[in-house]
Amino acid sequence: MQVVLAKWKLREVILMVVLAIVCGGLYRVWDVINALVPTTAYALQAAMTGFWMIAGVLVPYIIRRPLAALIAELVAAAVELLLGGQFGLGTMESGLIQGIGSEIAFLIFAYRMFNLSSCMLSGTLASLAYLVQWYFQYGGKSLDLGTMLLSIMISLVSGAILGGWLPKLMGDALKRTGAVRNYAIAKDGRAIPQ
Repeated sequence: MQVVLAKWKLREVILMVVLAIVCGGLYRVWDVINALVPTTAYALQAAMTGFWMIAGVLVPYIIRRPLAALIAELVAAAVELLLGGQFGLGTMESGLIQGIGSEIAFLIFAYRMFNLSSCMLSGTLASLAYLVQWYFQYGGKSLDLGTMLLSIMISLVSGAILGGWLPKLMGDALKRTGAVRNYAIAKDGRAIPQ
């Protein structure tokens, strides 16, 4: 890990931390919104899942470094927890699990493909990884089979859309403003594939 991080530039570390802090704040707001949804509204709860995957896609999409997804999700989870996240230390477990899931997608492409497909796969795998925690820790295993399968499918779609497509749009928007012109996302020298 130390060897991988030694290749990072200081500005990449700073941007990663800033974006992860912002995402952690957004996650905390999402916690409040999520708490308003009845726990028996399984489909709606599942549809909200992908939002908690944003940091694990946004940060590596911009800086394009190994471990960016994992570290960003861990920092975002720590911020969410420090802001009073209702899930307690489960928040850090989620950050770790989701970060690993997200990281795997970029690893599959050897950190060379950063487009809509890789971002959506990253959000989906982060959601899939979280579903293991959901099943054992958050009551997924107590649901009847039909409700469980529906929740899983909706969570995966949510991971692809809210956790993959949305952060790609956010990264593209930042690129258009010029705010990330000194980062890997801007050095492609070509239009970002949609």
